[in-house]
Amino acid sequence: MEDPIKQHILNQLSENGGMRTKDITATMPDAARKIKTRLSDMTKEGSIESPKRGFYVLPATSAQTSSNQQLNESSEALRSADDNKNTIDKLMNLYDKHLERYTQWFDKSVDDDTDFEKEQQFIENFKGLTAIGDKLMKRWALEHIGYDTNTRQAQEDAKAKTAERERAALEDAPLRDRIVIVGKYDPEAEELLDCIPSSLDKLTDDEKEKLTV
Repeated sequence: MEDPIKQHILNQLSENGGMRTKDITATMPDAARKIKTRLSDMTKEGSIESPKRGFYVLPATSAQTSSNQQLNESSEALRSADDNKNTIDKLMNLYDKHLERYTQWFDKSVDDDTDFEKEQQFIENFKGLTAIGDKLMKRWALEHIGYDTNTRQAQEDAKAKTAERERAALEDAPLRDRIVIVGKYDPEAEELLDCIPSSLDKLTDDEKEKLTV
């Protein structure tokens, strides 16, 4: 007579490829004890195999299932580039939903009669949303189009940083260093620039008048 518990186990392993003890017993909770006994007996007789403790497969799929199991365990520890792309897409979609809800709430909550302090608080909240969105968009670009490895973008970033350093350096520089000559039309003008002192405080009234003429 065919053993219904044994056949049930074989059917489950055939459909799922490999299962843990608790997953098999969950398919027939009332017979959990009998299933555990059958698993042990079937492993000894060779009708099923247990590549690792508490995990069972059919003999023909043992090697393949073991390989798949190792792959799954490895993928849990190391995310792929596609995994990262999918995650940032989900984050961007969640952000869009939150921003839409905030927009609707803002439209209902802010009008011409809104208290100034409350409006300032709304602005602060929006600044926080903007900062989050900026980081998410940069991360999205990094994952999908390689933002940080884009040569042109790197050049533009370098130019912006250089300009910022130069601007900061000129803030405390003497007046003579802050004047930029955009064209030379008269030799006397260049002589006048050479006579400019290093500080406006040292200019006489006549010198200041000449500079503003």
